[in-house]
Amino acid sequence: MKRMSMFFAVSALVFAACEEPGSVSIPVTVTFSGNGHTGGMVVPSALLGPAGLPMPMPVQGSLVKTACTFRGWNTQANGSGTDYAAGASYAFAADTTLYAKWKIDWTGIDGTASTFGTSGIYGIAWGGGKFVAVGADGKMARSDDGVYWTGIDGTVSTFGTSGISGIAYVGGKFVAGGQSGKMAWSGNGETWTGIDGTVSSFGTSGIINDIAYGGGKFVAVGIGGLMAWSSNGEAWTGINGTASTFDTSGISGIAWGGGKFVAVGADGKMARSDDGVYWTGIDETASTFGYSTPINGIAYGGGKFVAVGNEGKMAWSGNGGVTWTGIDGTASTFGTSMGTSIISGIAYGGGKFVAGGSNGKMAYSADGETWTGIDGTASTFGTPSLISGIAYGGGKFVAVGFDGKIAYHEYP
Repeated sequence: MKRMSMFFAVSALVFAACEEPGSVSIPVTVTFSGNGHTGGMVVPSALLGPAGLPMPMPVQGSLVKTACTFRGWNTQANGSGTDYAAGASYAFAADTTLYAKWKIDWTGIDGTASTFGTSGIYGIAWGGGKFVAVGADGKMARSDDGVYWTGIDGTVSTFGTSGISGIAYVGGKFVAGGQSGKMAWSGNGETWTGIDGTVSSFGTSGIINDIAYGGGKFVAVGIGGLMAWSSNGEAWTGINGTASTFDTSGISGIAWGGGKFVAVGADGKMARSDDGVYWTGIDETASTFGYSTPINGIAYGGGKFVAVGNEGKMAWSGNGGVTWTGIDGTASTFGTSMGTSIISGIAYGGGKFVAGGSNGKMAYSADGETWTGIDGTASTFGTPSLISGIAYGGGKFVAVGFDGKIAYHEYP
């Protein structure tokens, strides 16, 4: 690829003419990076001019990145630095590299197309070449591509009018759980076999919030510190709040990675386990969330667990959940408000974490540490909608939330 440079000789002469006799103008170079672009080129690729004199920023031209919109230039590759508008002129005091700023494009699906109507969608999983989403009123929907959906009512899902909160897939089987301790499993995401609260071990007043699979076991988590494990998703063995280490605190999420389960929940609590049966507790100090902050979800990818919660807080661990490094609401881009900076869901796929939460906000990260925000307009969920779950599969991230809304992003 041929690189082109533009030299501002006239500007330099004008600058020099205005200087005091004997002074020397210092040349600076501004270099431009396409920052992962998938087509076209930056023209020019660099600018050279005197320090302190404005230079015009390149426009987008032929530069493109799949499923993204060009938003100008930034001093950081993740877009968290200083913005420089394309076509505008700026002065620089020193050599600088600017990166193309890309906004990830999401395509929204309303409640009619999702088949949920105005009912909330609480969870989603990918497996066997399809997505299955679950939500309020016993509703489910399935899709081969995350775009076109076929609804499943409460009779077919076996949940009746009970809400469905969590779903997981592995080994040719989806397993879902929700209110009244109910579960159901399916080999194709279309026909379901129900499991009542007695068999699930959560009881008829229990609520199952999330399910994960790893090390040969499904593990389900819910309110009152309860857990249950199963080798086949059909017969379950209960774990009480003492054994789970959560006592009576609710457990909101669970993930498997690097040979371990990590569960998260209320009061800033976590727990880790090699086998899903015996658990070691992690208190609110070690988790970095503090006692007053619920932890709502967790995902594993790229050798890290990343947990998300209220007040825009996140934390990551690279050693199986033993030690954690906190990320505040400013760094996560969700803000620090107790009521409006909730992060509800997180997923990993294609080398990237994507998190979502209140006011339709999202953020993405390649390493779980440095995050780039997406507002409610760009996510298509708007405000005050809540994004409650995210899954990756078939080259797409698919997010689900309140009011039957779904959005998808093709990646890469």
